[in-house]
Amino acid sequence: MKELTDDRVYKYLEEKYDELLLDYILLEANGAYAGEETHREAVIEAIACMGSRTRVGNSYDFDVFTVEKDKMRCQKVDVDDFFFEGNNGWLLSPEEVGVKASADKMNYWHAFLDPPYGIPYTVEDFRQINHMLFPGSPKDLEIYSWNDEFSNYFDDGKEWWGTAMWSVYDKNLKRFVVIGASLTD
Repeated sequence: MKELTDDRVYKYLEEKYDELLLDYILLEANGAYAGEETHREAVIEAIACMGSRTRVGNSYDFDVFTVEKDKMRCQKVDVDDFFFEGNNGWLLSPEEVGVKASADKMNYWHAFLDPPYGIPYTVEDFRQINHMLFPGSPKDLEIYSWNDEFSNYFDDGKEWWGTAMWSVYDKNLKRFVVIGASLTD
């Protein structure tokens, strides 16, 4: 895996969406695509890439991120469910979060539009960013949602707001987009 540091999406996000608090990592897939295992490699590489950034989420002061591969769990996510534009936020009630094993505690819409203290972005921004990240057909996307027990990347979000991580593979572009959310106040 190789981060696509020169991709125009990064420049666009940096210039127009500098207050966005989700972590987006674009990766070129090398070798044959192998479903869940390739997604696992992408997530591990994405967390390593985040460690070299100045800001991760809403934090400028963070430890080196670690990954415990044996604790990684995921579940496949339907494309329509992933891009669902509804502000119901949690897929599990807050009471269920600690009880049920779930790879995904909040939906992407909620993570984007409702971080701690808000952001100046709208539904149209959500759509525009997704159009740039995923320009092809939704049928070309395979999406997994990951648990938050395998990396200290999630520590901030576990304190208060929440955590989420998705890996999205675009079969047409042969590219991964890993989206992380781990924010605190």
